[in-house]
Amino acid sequence: MSYFVVVPGALVPASIASPLLARATSPLLARRLRHAEASAPQVLAGDGAAHLDWLWSQFGGAGERPITAPYAWRALNRTSVIDVPSDQPIWQADPVHFALARDRMLVTQLDNEAAVTPDESSALAAEAAAIMAGFNATLRVLDPSHWFLSFDTPWPLTTVGYDAALGRSAQQVLPTGEAAARWRKLLTEIQIAWHQHPVNERREAAGLRTINGLWLHGGGVWRELPRRPFEAIAASDAAIRGWALASGIAPSSLMSTDAKPAGVPSALIYWPDLHTLAIEEDWDRWLTALAKFDGQLEGHVAHAFANGFSDVTLVLAGRVTVRSMILKRSDGLRFWRTNPVAELFAEAERD
Repeated sequence: MSYFVVVPGALVPASIASPLLARATSPLLARRLRHAEASAPQVLAGDGAAHLDWLWSQFGGAGERPITAPYAWRALNRTSVIDVPSDQPIWQADPVHFALARDRMLVTQLDNEAAVTPDESSALAAEAAAIMAGFNATLRVLDPSHWFLSFDTPWPLTTVGYDAALGRSAQQVLPTGEAAARWRKLLTEIQIAWHQHPVNERREAAGLRTINGLWLHGGGVWRELPRRPFEAIAASDAAIRGWALASGIAPSSLMSTDAKPAGVPSALIYWPDLHTLAIEEDWDRWLTALAKFDGQLEGHVAHAFANGFSDVTLVLAGRVTVRSMILKRSDGLRFWRTNPVAELFAEAERD
């Protein structure tokens, strides 16, 4: 019986890991990791969101790039009358903010105080849907942050996942493939229509990030997934919940992020609070979130051991690397094992 805790955004650039972790106030985590069984860093061949690459492989998903859209669609849309034929590819087309930074445009998310409201989503989606119809594409909006797109005739595109694109130059991660020019044309028309839209004028006046683009990603067709690595999942991410359903997990075993599963042979806890902070390089708030995680992980470890789990596997993820640590009751007796904690949080920097 094993209990997995996956933490995206936990691995930080190697050049700052030591000074950053020296400022951390997470004594329980440090004590656990110092004597844990630590694996070697695993570099994954995805597009820059190692936590999703790792989870996709756990479910037995085909290919190096995770397919998210049809799974997120089903997880969010199980009781809706809106549907897409199972053999039709569907894409996520999430509202984003393209931010000008020096000589490049960065992909940034719309969250917290800048989150898209239902009224804003409705108004902008109506504008976008009319434009998309001219490209033989259909927009379906399930909620303000989850938009989906399908094409009457599939467009050959290779995309970079939303989590992988955040904080990176848009030019480096825009879709490629035969239909890339068509997508750029469609996106440009939507951006022009939204540029002086009343929604964005109000947001700009309020000092909020404008909604000035869509991020296309995760396209594919729903297929059953061949492995069920977890029997209970505590996660809010729609794609991860969709993967779980496609692996045969019972809907009742999909739990809220603060749940502590019990009575199952394996469980997954997904803790995303560090992810955005790492992308935005907001290291002061990252340290605050890590301090919060310190107590929460200890709570999960105590719960897991009290409920018969043999160990807790902590999976720290960065852009392209994951590092797994197996935490056991007997770790404190292994006094000869002294992992340098800062090294466990360090990710080799890409060229």
